[in-house]
Amino acid sequence: MGIAGHSAERRRRFPWRGRLPPTRPLLAKLAALAALAALAGAAAACRSGRGEPPPFRKVRPAVAYEILRDSPETLVLDLRTAEEFAGPEGHLERALNLPEARLAWRLIEISSYRDQTLLVYCRDADCGEEAMGVLVTSGFRDAFLIQGGFAAWVADGFDTVLAGENAPPPVLPED
Repeated sequence: MGIAGHSAERRRRFPWRGRLPPTRPLLAKLAALAALAALAGAAAACRSGRGEPPPFRKVRPAVAYEILRDSPETLVLDLRTAEEFAGPEGHLERALNLPEARLAWRLIEISSYRDQTLLVYCRDADCGEEAMGVLVTSGFRDAFLIQGGFAAWVADGFDTVLAGENAPPPVLPED
């Protein structure tokens, strides 16, 4: 048989010798599909506004007050710093202080509220949106940001409490 026989056998088993193997067209198709998927994702990002947090709902302070009046068990998250929370202006009654800078690391503390209504506020109208993006993408679909934050709550004449004046923050149920 020799070398020539070996070559004939090899040609039968590998007919593409000297050409591209048959997996090359398959890889090209997969690459084209991947590029198409990436293009579709980029188009979706352009439609929603690149870099924006996921959509969430905002409520005016008066609506937030009604929610708290009708459902006193509603969790209220204060995203301000601990100093602001305990400061001279106070905070909303029954609020749990979870500073925005630490929110992602403390989500486990509020995970049992994932399917319940949450009211969230920060200092003013300019903060809180990034934290709402974290909450929504973490499964808190029924979270509402108080429009205008703590400043709007106070400006609309709603009461606040000082640290130590109110009942303790809500007890978080264990999963």
